[in-house]
Amino acid sequence: MAQLQLSTRLISDVCNVIEQADPAAADPGIASQYLTGIVGFLLGQQDMPLERKQEIADELNAFCMHVVRDVEQQRAQQAPQPAPPSGADAFGIWKPGMS
Repeated sequence: MAQLQLSTRLISDVCNVIEQADPAAADPGIASQYLTGIVGFLLGQQDMPLERKQEIADELNAFCMHVVRDVEQQRAQQAPQPAPPSGADAFGIWKPGMS
């Protein structure tokens, strides 16, 4: 496959175009269905045997999952780490006469 240059802006622009056609596509699940349908439509228009189209669809699905895993990994690395507890955040119960 060719080297792609995915960016937040590109993805946002594409999703905005889809949402203009169908406001329900503001839901990422619906937008994903549109994008998948577009891929299927483009692949279906190609002049090649169905078996080859299936191979390409399988490769595209594997690529999609590669991107999903990559995005998940990036999100996990960017997630804020919990701060270590400080003395000011301590909690306990004190009762008179306890040492």
